[in-house]
Amino acid sequence: MLNRILVALILVPLTVYVYLYGDKSFLAFTVLLIGIGIYEIYQMMESKGIVVNKVVGIIIGGAIPLALYSSVLSNGNMLKKLIKNNIGYNVDMSKGTMVLILGIFILMFIRIYQNKVEGSSDYVAYTMLGVLYVGFLFAHIVPIKYMLNGSKWLMTIQILVWISDTFAYLVGVKFGRKLFSRGLCEISPKKSIEGSLGSIVFTVITMLLIKGFLFKDLNISGIHLIIVPILIAVVGQIGDLAESVFKREFGVKDSGKILGGHGGILDRYDSLIWVFPLMYYYLKFFL
Repeated sequence: MLNRILVALILVPLTVYVYLYGDKSFLAFTVLLIGIGIYEIYQMMESKGIVVNKVVGIIIGGAIPLALYSSVLSNGNMLKKLIKNNIGYNVDMSKGTMVLILGIFILMFIRIYQNKVEGSSDYVAYTMLGVLYVGFLFAHIVPIKYMLNGSKWLMTIQILVWISDTFAYLVGVKFGRKLFSRGLCEISPKKSIEGSLGSIVFTVITMLLIKGFLFKDLNISGIHLIIVPILIAVVGQIGDLAESVFKREFGVKDSGKILGGHGGILDRYDSLIWVFPLMYYYLKFFL
C-alpha cells in the first residue's frame, strides 16, 4: 500500500505538470511511456515464445511522437503565437503513418538480410502490433496537446479516466452483482455491470464540474458535455478489458513491475491508449 501511495504522489504531480506546462518535458514523458509500454507488451509476448525485435519496435514506437512533434518544431514562432492567442495548431498525423511504414520496411529488410523465412510473418506482425497498439495509439496525445485548449483537454481527459476507473471499482465493490447477477465480461470476472454504470454516471458529473469550476473556457458545451464523458468512460473500460485480453492470452497478472503495486505502465495507461485516439478525432471533427 505504501508503495502505491508513493508512486501516486510522484506520478500524479508529474502528469499534471507535463500536461499543463510541459513542452520538451511533455515530449520526453510521452516517448518514455511509449518505450516502456512497448517493452512490456514484448515481454508478455516473449513469455509465450513469440519472437519480436524489441530494439527496432521500441525505437520505431518512440519515433512516432517525435515525428508528430517535428511539425510543431517546424512552426515554432507561429505555434507560440497560436497558443498565446488560444487558437491551437493542427499536428500532421500523416507523419506517424510514415513511421509505421518505415517500421515494416526495416523489419522486412532485417529478415531478408538474415536470409530467414520461417516465422517471418509472426516476427513482423507481433513486433508491429506492439508499435501500433502502444506507440501509434498513445501518440495521439501529441496532437491533442497542441489543439485549442489542448493542455486543458489533456488534463480533463486524464481526470475523467481517473474518475471512471476509480468509481468503476468503488461502485462495483459496493453494489456489484446486486442488481445484475452476471458480471460485465468473462474476460475480467471481477468487473460488474453496476460498476460500469457507476463509472459512467460519475464521469458525467465530473465533466460538468470541470466545465463549471476548473476549466470554464474549455471549448465544449451543450450535449457534448454529456457525450464526451460517456464516450471516455465506455471506451476507457474497453481499453482496460483489451489489456486484460492480452494478459490472459500471454498468461501474466500484470504487464510489468516498474510501478510496484500499480503494476506496469500498460496497467496504468491501458484506458488512455484507446481514449486518446477517440478524443483526438472527436475534438477535431465535432468541437
